[in-house]
Amino acid sequence: MQNYPALPIFALCLLALFAKTTVTSVVQVVSRFGSKRFLLAEDARLVGTQVVSSESFFVQRCANVWRNDVENLPLFLALALTYVLLGAKAESATWLFSAYVLIRYVHTIVYLRGLQPLRTILYLSGMAVCWTIAAKIIVKILA
Repeated sequence: MQNYPALPIFALCLLALFAKTTVTSVVQVVSRFGSKRFLLAEDARLVGTQVVSSESFFVQRCANVWRNDVENLPLFLALALTYVLLGAKAESATWLFSAYVLIRYVHTIVYLRGLQPLRTILYLSGMAVCWTIAAKIIVKILA
């Protein structure tokens, strides 16, 4: 790890984001079973109910959070890993990666609660962190 001093913080942040998405998924499943509203026949049969045309509002909101993560987390992880592989300093990576993870955790809570404009502010904050990492990558490449 001497060649990649930021690798441990990257690994911790990866695990933290994995945990966040896993919890979101579990919340969605629990909410789906709690509402007993299933789109698929095999799922409805499992609990002895009828198929419905739409899931509960909260289950849909969980799906939106999941989709948002699928759209955004890979970009961060690719940028962060590239920064690590280019020899990022542990201190810089710790601040940037931790900030992103914290923003995404709060973004999930805010998204589930439907709070605007805070959701947009958090999304833009996460993108600002990604652009900061991108700029640091460019500087490292050009140095």
